Amino acid sequence: MALLTSTANSTPAQEFLERDGMAAEKYQPLAPWTQLHRSLRTRIVGWIRRFRCSAGCMKNQIVSAFPILDWLLNYKIRSCLMGDVISGCTVGILNIPQGMAYGVLSGVEPINGLYASFFPVLIYSCLCTSQHASVGTFAVTSLMTGGIVHTVGAEMIAHRNHTETPVDNGTATFDKMPLDIRLQVTIAVTLAVGLWQVLMGVFRLGYLAVFLSDHLVKGFTCAAAFHVFTSQVKLVFGIQGLEERYGPLKLVYFYIDFFSKISQTHVPTLIVSLICITILYLTRVLVNQNPRVMKIIRVPFPIELLVIIFGTLASYELDLESEWGVKTVQNVPTGLPAPVLPHYSIIPEILGRTFSLAIVASAVLISLAKIFATKHNYKIDANQELIAIGASNIFGSFFLCIPATGALARSAVQESVGGSTQMVSLVSAVIVLIVLVALGRFLQPLPKACLGAIIMVALINMLKGALEVRNLWKVSLIDASIFMVTLLATLLLDVDYGLAIGVLYSLLVFAFRMQYGRVAVLGRVRGTLDEIKPLEDPMVDEVSGIKIFRLHGPLYSGNAESFVAKIRKAMISNVRVVSSYLSPVPELEATEMDETMTSGQQPSSGNNQTEITVVTRRQDQATDAVINIVQNNSLLTKAGPRQAKPLRAIIIDCSAINFIDVVGTEKLLRLVNECNKKGIRVVFAACSDSVRDILYLSGVAAALPEENFMSSVSDAIDEL
Repeated sequence: MALLTSTANSTPAQEFLERDGMAAEKYQPLAPWTQLHRSLRTRIVGWIRRFRCSAGCMKNQIVSAFPILDWLLNYKIRSCLMGDVISGCTVGILNIPQGMAYGVLSGVEPINGLYASFFPVLIYSCLCTSQHASVGTFAVTSLMTGGIVHTVGAEMIAHRNHTETPVDNGTATFDKMPLDIRLQVTIAVTLAVGLWQVLMGVFRLGYLAVFLSDHLVKGFTCAAAFHVFTSQVKLVFGIQGLEERYGPLKLVYFYIDFFSKISQTHVPTLIVSLICITILYLTRVLVNQNPRVMKIIRVPFPIELLVIIFGTLASYELDLESEWGVKTVQNVPTGLPAPVLPHYSIIPEILGRTFSLAIVASAVLISLAKIFATKHNYKIDANQELIAIGASNIFGSFFLCIPATGALARSAVQESVGGSTQMVSLVSAVIVLIVLVALGRFLQPLPKACLGAIIMVALINMLKGALEVRNLWKVSLIDASIFMVTLLATLLLDVDYGLAIGVLYSLLVFAFRMQYGRVAVLGRVRGTLDEIKPLEDPMVDEVSGIKIFRLHGPLYSGNAESFVAKIRKAMISNVRVVSSYLSPVPELEATEMDETMTSGQQPSSGNNQTEITVVTRRQDQATDAVINIVQNNSLLTKAGPRQAKPLRAIIIDCSAINFIDVVGTEKLLRLVNECNKKGIRVVFAACSDSVRDILYLSGVAAALPEENFMSSVSDAIDEL
């Protein structure tokens, strides 16, 4: 019975201290160095246990490094094989035209794009944890690769010719650059990208790749798609002498040159392009994006492959290159290339330039893998994905490949057709291998305009991403601004500059949001005892004599001064209220309203009419009155007979504070000392363990009694 009586009579503060083990002795948090020592020791012990010599541990490590051993040994032939084979054939067919087109976009030959659809796929399927990501060529990374190849290749030619200025001041086309230099730079870029990705995976930096927000990536890819679209204009119109520009405002300069030379359009090339674009677009809209048709055929119609086949046949039969001057692919070697060592002397020159390319390729792949992992309820390892794609690019660099990454279109097709494992990638690699070994030489008459048309039509959905700003604008103006800044910077400047500006602007917005975090003044919901909400709600009343503040976000050097200043302002305003009249106006009780109305002025007759308006608001059962008397268009204010209660306590709700730095603790300590001198009690409610440790270690808790730390705001109000 004594125990029950003691428990019943205990205060909320005593219950909080007893629950946290601080009733018997004062709470003493661990020092930061002690916490670091324990954390490192725990990690090292766990790492040693993971790598201890045992059969089970060794098996887990091997399976973790080579996930193919897991899914291949547990492969369900009956339920998965048929769907994977059909999906693999479909993806392999898509890889052929896209690989050839993006090979040209990267500044090399179409065959290099086909190599990237074969060699990296073999390595990635063995090392990846994603079951649905389709790896190969991608428009944005191919465009960025082409920019690096052009810049570094021009510098190499200038160095070879013993000149200081690159050829044609950065406006030379790839046709004027020797193929051997372009290949040297391309495989060096692929190797450097792979090295960056493997390093990020080894050092567990997978989270950096997904640090780019979705709206930033959407704005960047949409603008980059317009750059890719622009790069194909020359192939589609067949205009000779149209220079390829690089650097800021390159799109502006390009379209000025384009419209000035549009009269030089090669009509046969334009006719071929328009025929291909019309066929591709109509099939895309009427067949592949038509739900009714897709329910019947289930597999996307391979119109790109048919365009390549019939374009090659038409070019061969009509002799488009010789008779009509239509440029063709020409060089498509048959067979697999022999391994080639990259020129390591180029690596230091391009290492910094390829970092942004590695980040974009990694972010695209990891985001893509997470989308399908969430949809199909399985987990992926972002760091293992980085190692997988990095090793794929390193391996591909020895076989003349352009950088590879995930592609949303092919991955969506792979998943929609029925693919459920990476067996799809192996089947698609077999399809590409057949083309490389046996059918490559038959593609030599293919017009380049067909490849340009395929790229243009494939970019339509990415270009429609600009309409995403309408949805972002309705949800968040700040997120919409990130989208627009990244989009415009990438369009007006260049791909690399746009990405850098978008990331920098996102960091500035993040810092702005942290510095100007929302501070809510709380009160108690009318008619309840423990429900606390911001005072903006009309059903919330301010607790008499108590100010409650909640900071949404961290308390650090960027916002500590403004947060404490808001509390000081509330303290000063409360003193002024006591000395004058109360604002906001509390609600009147019925008896007080009758007394005020009796003692107030009576309405008169005639033209001098008096309108009496009673404005009311409740403040925790306290009542005050203000009677606004409007007479002859003049406003008078009269205070009621009640005196407001002085401020006796400040409650800081720490439930939304995730950390406090040294500057924040210094500001809080000054505030606590000021309040102690004025006799105002400062209470910290709902502190997390880390926040409470910082308050104790910094000396803030030493300036307060133990009972000033409460488990919740409602307990603090009851205690006060």
